[in-house]
Amino acid sequence: MNQADLFRDKTTSLTGKRVKLDRPIDRERPCCNNICVIGAAIGPHAGELLCAGCGKHRGWISKATGGWIESVIDRFGAPTSPIVIRRGHTYYEEVPPEEY
Repeated sequence: MNQADLFRDKTTSLTGKRVKLDRPIDRERPCCNNICVIGAAIGPHAGELLCAGCGKHRGWISKATGGWIESVIDRFGAPTSPIVIRRGHTYYEEVPPEEY
């Protein structure tokens, strides 16, 4: 892969699928009905989350999440209702327990 490929839009099997966002940030600051359409993959992402109501950028789908959604669709078929995304990837640094 060359560097230019990292920034080129890529249509995948996820493009056009609808998801419902139910992450903590979506409850704090909702956009329209929190329903998004998955847009083209750019760079290290599996797809872009675009609000179905206003087209606003709402986030990115990781390759791991995108792969999981694709495997579910391959096994069970395309869903008739939006897939719910409940939590984004957040990494917390582990703090060792204090010794007394």
